[in-house]
Amino acid sequence: METETETSKDTGEIEPLLQDSRDVPESDPNPRTAKTKVPGVEIRLYRQGKGPIDVFKSSLGGWDQNQLEVRDILEKYGLKSIYAFCTQSGRGVPIRFHPRNGRSIIGYKDGSVVHIDGEPKVISIFFQF
Repeated sequence: METETETSKDTGEIEPLLQDSRDVPESDPNPRTAKTKVPGVEIRLYRQGKGPIDVFKSSLGGWDQNQLEVRDILEKYGLKSIYAFCTQSGRGVPIRFHPRNGRSIIGYKDGSVVHIDGEPKVISIFFQF
């Protein structure tokens, strides 16, 4: 079976009417890879209410992609526990996490800013003189 050809009027060259699939450039209109945005939060780390001593981005994990990777933060900064910290009142609430996977129990919204205190101020009424 012969391939149908067409003669160019200007140059006299013979060109095939149908392109061979091997001659097609590699610009595939339907790529097989997809880019997805990994949800994350901005973390501002304080120590005893002072700071922030560090500001960094942390990705969210878990099934719903809304849990903070608490164990990674604890290991990176050498902390025993972390507290969600309110800059206006100075109060901190412990961030509880699952001991098996190290992710927070409470979910966080993508793109939010979380203020974390690693060593909150402890004012005890028992030791006031």
